[in-house]
Amino acid sequence: MTAEAQPGWGARPDGARAQGGWGARPDEAVDPLGALEWPAERLGDALEALAQQGGLGPRAVAAPIPTAGHLRSADALGAWIDQAAGYLGVEAEPIAARYDEVDAALSRASPALVWLRGGEARGGAPRFLAVVGRRGRDLSVLRADRSTARVPVEAIARRILRPLEAQVLPEVDRILARAGVRPRRRGRAREALLRERLGPVILDGIWSLRLPPGAPFRRQLAAARVPRRVLGLLAAHLSAYTLWILVWMTVGRSILDDHLDEGWLLAGALLLATVVPLRQLMAWLSGVFTLDSSALIKQRLLSGALALDAEEVRSEGAGRFLGRVIESEAIEALAMGGGVAAVASAFELVAAAVVLAQGAAGALHALLLVAWAVLVVALCARFYRRRARWTAARLAMTHDLIERLVGHRTRLAQERHGRWHHGEDEALSQYLLRSRELDRSQIEIGALMPRGWLIAGIAGLLPPFLAGSGSAAAYAVALGGVLLASRALLGLSAGLSSLASAAIAWEQVSTLFQAAARGGAPPPPLPPDAGRTPPPPDAERSPPGATGIAGPDGARDVEDVEVRAPVLEAHELSFRHKGRARAAVIDVSLRIGAGERILLEGPSGGGKSTLSALLSGLRAPDAGLLLLNGLDRHMLGAAAWRRRVAAAPQFHENYVLSGTLAYNLLMGRRWPPRPGDLAEAEEICHELGLGELLGRMPGGLEQVVGETGWQLSHGERSRLYIARALLQGAEVVVLDESFAALDPETLERALRCVLRRARTLVVIAHP
Repeated sequence: MTAEAQPGWGARPDGARAQGGWGARPDEAVDPLGALEWPAERLGDALEALAQQGGLGPRAVAAPIPTAGHLRSADALGAWIDQAAGYLGVEAEPIAARYDEVDAALSRASPALVWLRGGEARGGAPRFLAVVGRRGRDLSVLRADRSTARVPVEAIARRILRPLEAQVLPEVDRILARAGVRPRRRGRAREALLRERLGPVILDGIWSLRLPPGAPFRRQLAAARVPRRVLGLLAAHLSAYTLWILVWMTVGRSILDDHLDEGWLLAGALLLATVVPLRQLMAWLSGVFTLDSSALIKQRLLSGALALDAEEVRSEGAGRFLGRVIESEAIEALAMGGGVAAVASAFELVAAAVVLAQGAAGALHALLLVAWAVLVVALCARFYRRRARWTAARLAMTHDLIERLVGHRTRLAQERHGRWHHGEDEALSQYLLRSRELDRSQIEIGALMPRGWLIAGIAGLLPPFLAGSGSAAAYAVALGGVLLASRALLGLSAGLSSLASAAIAWEQVSTLFQAAARGGAPPPPLPPDAGRTPPPPDAERSPPGATGIAGPDGARDVEDVEVRAPVLEAHELSFRHKGRARAAVIDVSLRIGAGERILLEGPSGGGKSTLSALLSGLRAPDAGLLLLNGLDRHMLGAAAWRRRVAAAPQFHENYVLSGTLAYNLLMGRRWPPRPGDLAEAEEICHELGLGELLGRMPGGLEQVVGETGWQLSHGERSRLYIARALLQGAEVVVLDESFAALDPETLERALRCVLRRARTLVVIAHP
């Protein structure tokens, strides 16, 4: 029996019933979803079952089990769900929604895991729902025995909102009683007051499951049902094309027989009417296929761009990255439409060849069409080569232009006027030459070849015509085949040229596409305190101020300091930048204890910044062992390592992004922020001496800064970077020359803030 069929559920206190027997108010004792809830100890099983039912294909590994530490707070629970989903090979995206938008969020999030707050009072542990999908106005919910039940969206939303509404419901009922609202109107009035009171409140506790961007692309396409839509599109196209041929056959037979039979004409009209909805279905399927595929490609390219390591990003210029963005747009526009058009045109070409074989010239006419199609393919191959040369010239000009714009002020001040446009004329001449070649190829395959076929196809009818063989009907069939082949060749030429252009664009973006798949399987979920060390008592803290000097090769010898609780340990670390013969860091060993303040000094180019990148997880060492509270980077995971070791890189590697000041401060913490996060960010800004800046900003923390907003000075940017690192609440904070742009008074103030806020501190500076 499905859940909605069980009696007695959903009765309101005022005697009314919710729609479908669901939607009990928070003051009811009966919980209609109790039979569908998953207990906390089976949360790993719920994730695995939900991923299987949702078609995400989770890994065949043992489902993890949360510990009591994972359930003690919403943040720890969210971190465990994220880890457990990654361990199973899927991704859990947290979703936050306003009070009045929970219904819509539930409808869009499936497959999703829903946290039912308030269950701790009954069972002593959190309870969850596993929502598989949406069916009309209902959601398909997975039971603990892997069966499903259909539940109205409103019922689940009511259950999520119950603990929040319970906090204000007594006050709302007192207001209604004092106002003398009649019982039959009290339910609607209560709803209105709750929406007014709780409307702006943000609720979390919903995690939408999906494949990670780095998953095999064929799995992503299958999960998005793209192959099914492609097959449907091809089937609709083939059906519409077949019906179109049948229409011409029925009408043509009546005309050639010199007898307009009403039955044949009616049959042709019915077939023609059937083509119209098929065309509409084709347009809809084509649009859905293009949008879904483009979204997957964009997501994967963005993930790949973020997965590039520092060396790969540094070796590329801004112009080359912009060129990749332009080419990624070309892939979406050309590959999606071009691939479908080429396949559909191939079907049409086969059908046209069959029609020509039935005409007056017979099989020779069909062979002529095959030869013409081979010629079109050869011209498309030449178009590919010319397009590749044209793309290379265009991207080179784009890269050069962007680099000149980025360094415009420097060139005005330092470069002689006569060399400002050096090399531009040669590049333009080369680009124009490649453009003319490309234009000729486009004319050949887009205009001459389809129209040239009309001449060749009609010329193919001359031998039987001169021989006096063949009937009028056979010549009519042959002419129809020529016209059908002309249309097919036109689509084939456009489709192949689009695919050729997409293939060239792929050469530019394939690096980003493949970078998204980097990294092996994540480790199983760890305890919430793994990799973290609680601050020791003041009596056990190591004395601050331990210093060290970096040698010419980047090695650093730490003074002997008694440390009871090591946080970071490095054993014989080595690293060499790509393309360089000499290593930046060679056999570095160090031990940083909890509560220590380390000053790392050394000359420029000595490897200090490289070592800081290794400690913070921004780079992986070529050799050696690096441990954070006894766990290496592979066991802890790259993301967890960076959460525990926060870094403020050097000025040229740190940025103020276009957005609000709050976003720039809290981007390494969580987003959207909670009120406590904003309060702490403002407090740290005042401690760092940015209070005057906040006072000048009309929007305060909501002021837009960056390229299109409020501009910050060098010193203000440096303190923003320091605040960003401190707000992450990390175990270790690494500051790489963060105080270099500050005057002595501001430096002293900022240093006091850092020493007070950072648990364990590593500061890199020049002697």
